Amino acid sequence: MNADLWTKYPLLNTMMKLRMARFNAAERLATRFRWQSVALVVFSIYVIALSIIPNYFGGISETEKSIIGFASVVSSVFVVALSVYSAFSEDVIRAKYLHDNAKRVTNLYHQYKLSVDQFENKKGKSVDTERFERKYASIMDSCPYNHDQIDYHSIRSEIEKLGALKKAMIQTRLLISTYFWPVAAIIGPPLVIAIGLLSLRNAIT
Repeated sequence: MNADLWTKYPLLNTMMKLRMARFNAAERLATRFRWQSVALVVFSIYVIALSIIPNYFGGISETEKSIIGFASVVSSVFVVALSVYSAFSEDVIRAKYLHDNAKRVTNLYHQYKLSVDQFENKKGKSVDTERFERKYASIMDSCPYNHDQIDYHSIRSEIEKLGALKKAMIQTRLLISTYFWPVAAIIGPPLVIAIGLLSLRNAIT
């Protein structure tokens, strides 16, 4: 996109960034929900596995059984927490609304851009920006959800000339927002067991 047109027709800039931010938000929310669902399944497997391990491995000491039992309790707590979160989470609904809204903005953006291009190339009449602004406002009002700031900043990092450090910070925040809790949940119980057994070994030696 010609930067001069963005300056002359700021609505183009606004619609471009918003539609990209909302597509990005829809993908991020859908991905986060999928990973949370995977984490819930993994936790359920942890609970089952940790419950039967002491029955099949006779050489486990009482202290080691206590550590495994503690990890099982932690896993159970996370299963309950993730189940409650999933029950009340609006990630899937938000993703659907934001994706559909972004598609409507995209259609309007292309109509507006075509009108601008035709006018700038002397092949069409003057651009009725006010009409497009009203349509844009109507589309915005039709969506009950908004994208998060991290989605907007992520798009800015892609299309604007930001410093390498700022881009890295934005991408790091995006990854944390999407993957941190599901990944932390998945590696939590094995980490608890590993730390517990290592501490036990050090105490014995």
